[in-house]
Amino acid sequence: MQYMYKIGLAHIRNNRLLLCRPFAFDPLILPGGLKKTGESPVENLMRQIVEELGGGAHLETSSLRYLGNFSDFAAGKTERIVEIELYSGELSGTLVASSEIQELKWFSPTDDWETLSPIIKNKILPFLIQNGSLLK
Repeated sequence: MQYMYKIGLAHIRNNRLLLCRPFAFDPLILPGGLKKTGESPVENLMRQIVEELGGGAHLETSSLRYLGNFSDFAAGKTERIVEIELYSGELSGTLVASSEIQELKWFSPTDDWETLSPIIKNKILPFLIQNGSLLK
């Protein structure tokens, strides 16, 4: 089994979680991505936000709060396990799908959970609902 380590951002606005649909596969994922060697979580998220959400997007680094580490099967790659170091945080500016992202989606807990990557469906969304970040 292969293993991937990523940093993810849970950005919630109006009881909706910002998710991305990459070109590479269909399930929705969090903004963020693979951590480069020597890169801090904040540096990773700042780089990934610009890459995935456009140059007009700005991560409010003072708002970042560590939520925990979660692991499950990787989206579109059932032979891989992904671990996500998850942070909540605020974004400002204009958010547009960029780089490898084809669509941004504001996901409500009442939307179809089958559109989600396994880690979001099985671990992250239940956690966000349980801790009160999202209301079901």
